Amino acid sequence: MRPILPPLFASGDAWTTLDTLEFEQDLERRLGPVVRALLWTAVGGYVSFVLVGQDTGLSAVPFWLRLLPTLPLLLLAVLGMVHRAPRHYGALGLATLAWLELGIFLNGYARPEGLAWILPAYVVVPIAASPVWLKRRHFAAASLISSVLGPLPLLLLEVPQWSELWQYIDYMAIALVAAAVLNGYQVRLIRQHLELEQRLRQRAYVDDLTGVATRTRFLEQAHALLEASIDAGRALAVVYLDADHFKQLNDVHGHAAGDAALAAIGRILRANLRGGDLVGRIGGEEFALLLPGLDLDAARATGERLRRAVAAARGTGHTLSISVGVAVRCDESALEPLLARADRALAAAKRNGRNRVEVAA
Repeated sequence: MRPILPPLFASGDAWTTLDTLEFEQDLERRLGPVVRALLWTAVGGYVSFVLVGQDTGLSAVPFWLRLLPTLPLLLLAVLGMVHRAPRHYGALGLATLAWLELGIFLNGYARPEGLAWILPAYVVVPIAASPVWLKRRHFAAASLISSVLGPLPLLLLEVPQWSELWQYIDYMAIALVAAAVLNGYQVRLIRQHLELEQRLRQRAYVDDLTGVATRTRFLEQAHALLEASIDAGRALAVVYLDADHFKQLNDVHGHAAGDAALAAIGRILRANLRGGDLVGRIGGEEFALLLPGLDLDAARATGERLRRAVAAARGTGHTLSISVGVAVRCDESALEPLLARADRALAAAKRNGRNRVEVAA
């Protein structure tokens, strides 16, 4: 299943509204316990229905045959417990509904009470099962099964009175509308809940001003990237960069100018890095990048490209420049020593005049 929160890499903004596939996957995952509970409820409810029907009237169908749908219903409930893949829930629910409708028909056929005893079951089933239908096509199929599969044969064979026929049509219409309202409200409520969760996570993981990862999120994913690089035997470069004379910019032109400069740097970083690169805001005007697969020369070239892009930036109202420190993993098995080497290279770039790239020894 695709996660609700994708990794915060540089290219593209992952933080948009939930796409359809992502929403359906999480919807199914969260409603799995409800679906399984309803499958077992169908088993118990049907057995109770058969036993009560046996005590309250006679049917032309033998008792053992009326009880027979219990077996496939039980099997479907067990499958719901064993195979918990969310994509199976719709099919399991439709199969359960079909067997329930067939069972209701068997219990209602040729009863002396006519349709009066059987109609409530046809009305209750679609309403009770409405939480199962997680996709529109499943809900449409369930509505068709509820209104046609069980009742239609009974109506054709029993030749009901007009009053019973209109009663059935009226009750079934109410049941299907109620089921649609419940289902739609449930889906809408869960979507709103998931989107709220996503926005909260975005605030925790994405720096509002620059659009890159926060320090906490950056370090969390940086550890994972380091481990992956070590396991794969791939090169890994770290780049530290810092806005030059940022305090002076804030003091002379105000914090709004400083914020605009940082936002511009964030945009430039996101626009000039690859999809697998990781970028985060480490401090006030300091950024860090992890560049998987780059050796020292490629990492230095990336740092130089970023430095030139920032220097050429327009629209902030002020000249921008950055100092850049580059380090490539040698034998480090932990993140901190690698970051420390890149930080020392950044300090050297500032000592040597700023607006330049320095490489760690």
